Amino acid sequence: MHLRILWVLVLTSLLVLFRPCDTQALSLGYTNGKLGTYSSAVQLLSVNSRQILPVKQSDLVFPDYLQRSHIIRVYEEKVAQSPSSSIFLRLLADQYLRRFREIGDIDDVLRAEQAARKSLALQPRHNQVSSMLLASALLSQHQFREALDVLNNSSVDNPNIVSLRASIQMELGDYEATHQLLQNLAQEESNSGHNAVVARYLELTGNLASARQLLDEAMQEMDSFYTTSAETRAWFHVRAGDLAFAAGDFALSEQRYREALDLFPRHIAAFTGLARLYTAQHRWQDVLNIANQGIELMPLVETLSYKTDAQLALGDQKGAAETEDLIGVVAYMSKVKGIYDRALAVYYIEHGINLTEALQIARGEVAVRDDVYAEDTLAWAAAANGQWQEAQRAAQRATRFGTEDALLQFHAGMIAFHLGKREEAIKRLTQALSLNPQFHHKYADEARQVLAHLVPTPNVMESSL
Repeated sequence: MHLRILWVLVLTSLLVLFRPCDTQALSLGYTNGKLGTYSSAVQLLSVNSRQILPVKQSDLVFPDYLQRSHIIRVYEEKVAQSPSSSIFLRLLADQYLRRFREIGDIDDVLRAEQAARKSLALQPRHNQVSSMLLASALLSQHQFREALDVLNNSSVDNPNIVSLRASIQMELGDYEATHQLLQNLAQEESNSGHNAVVARYLELTGNLASARQLLDEAMQEMDSFYTTSAETRAWFHVRAGDLAFAAGDFALSEQRYREALDLFPRHIAAFTGLARLYTAQHRWQDVLNIANQGIELMPLVETLSYKTDAQLALGDQKGAAETEDLIGVVAYMSKVKGIYDRALAVYYIEHGINLTEALQIARGEVAVRDDVYAEDTLAWAAAANGQWQEAQRAAQRATRFGTEDALLQFHAGMIAFHLGKREEAIKRLTQALSLNPQFHHKYADEARQVLAHLVPTPNVMESSL
């Protein structure tokens, strides 16, 4: 056992020293983005492990998460013994961020930020890994512009920093700057981390099929390295599941989420993805079961929302009320920590409660994080409050790149419908159902009903089923 712990410790140390670690964490939106990139030194480690292990790499999982707290304790001791070592501080910051992604303790993000800042203070130059770690810690706190400033002030402009900068620009909704940064990296040797960033850009700018292909390739590449951390590998499967859901490929989406949980059983985004998938399919008992598993690990508003829907559908009014109370507690804690969750605004709107607060949250999100989904949330919140002109402006911004997301197109279509813009409503609602006929447990049927009213012909309805 001691040899196993030592082996994990050595490998994780080498991963940080010889390559930028998974420092793009939390940079790709709702979901906690982990974009690992591997140097030739790490590839050599992987080749060696392939040679000595008797089964396929894809069947193996690097068990680093099992020893995470022990590794952290070792590095904390090293930092205490050598407080002027920027390297030990860098290693410690990386491990804090990894544990945050694995168990969701926000205090680990604050610890990572502090360790990365100390490392940079000790070694301001030639310390780009610490810059990326600090940027990731700030991203997790939704301090997007501060994170971008850290990277802009970095003395080294390597491809990994440029790639992370592109991720942040997407969070801020500056897709033109993102495109330019990715163009500048076009001549660089591609890797799974960079390809995940490009896939996200393609997804947001209306190229879902290309995004899926590129992300699938990145996922397969990550699976080929035994030394890829379990949580990172799982994240790529979750993202592939998200994109499959967006395209209406529910069987593959469920498969990818299940694969993620096989790789890393605590992956909260996989539980949330499955809850969303089962909700869209009206598989209410499955929703309740999977949501409960996710909530035990981390009570996210989105997962709790799916649980509430399942309880209401199953006739458990008392249970739904209790879950709603828990959502209120989570919302309060988010405010205390200064992190406003747009999922809370969506929950309020879909359940017809606290609509004024939903609009306040949505406006605050746009001020901090003006991506297409922030604009979409604002559009739907404004519509729920009868602010139709604001809703129209936000919907136009949300759909300006043709993002192939059925829910986003539905929102824009319904706003157009209420404003009497018949052709726009038909276009958006038809596109929503074409992308994913079961994109939402209530809204998909509502889209069909409105289309039947606008275009009462069998062909339109049949084509969207």
